[in-house]
Amino acid sequence: MKNFKKILFILICILVAFIGGMFFMNKQTEPEITSTLIQNRIEQASDLVTTKYHYTKVGKFENSLNLNGWSIPLTNKYFILTFEGEIQLGTDLSKANVEINDSTIHVTVDKPAVISNSIDESSIEVYDETKNIFNPISVSDYKAFALEQKDKALSEAKEKGLMKTAQENTKKSIKEIVSIIPDTDDYTIEVTFKE
Repeated sequence: MKNFKKILFILICILVAFIGGMFFMNKQTEPEITSTLIQNRIEQASDLVTTKYHYTKVGKFENSLNLNGWSIPLTNKYFILTFEGEIQLGTDLSKANVEINDSTIHVTVDKPAVISNSIDESSIEVYDETKNIFNPISVSDYKAFALEQKDKALSEAKEKGLMKTAQENTKKSIKEIVSIIPDTDDYTIEVTFKE
């Protein structure tokens, strides 16, 4: 009976130590939400592409040789073509600033900017093109035309509210990135843009 009491006492001590250890370890393993933790998670996303804008265009290039402001006859050159392109807008998250106040996580990032504006070369179709021996079409004509068309497509996209859409998508994406971090459910996430 004396051995039974000793064994029972030892088992109870082990059980209490085990339960106490689990309780203590559980408190130690809960991550503390800090601005550094959140900033590291956000920076892992690096360049965040939030908006893609696809466009299809028809363009015409026309040019002729000039002398003192007068167009020289028989030197006119032109081409008409169609093409597709894509504009990508996003934010560099490595420049994000994170602050935590009470139960609010404030994330400040740069405004979305154009990450790329490219024309898909395989989509280019030439419908009409002159073959003028006095003023032939050159590669530089195509390059200048492509740059001009990219700028036009970007201007049209901005007029259609592409930047506002990119800002909304950036806010949504950053909130999703932060909400993935464990124990951020009790926080309100606010995203603002630098001026």
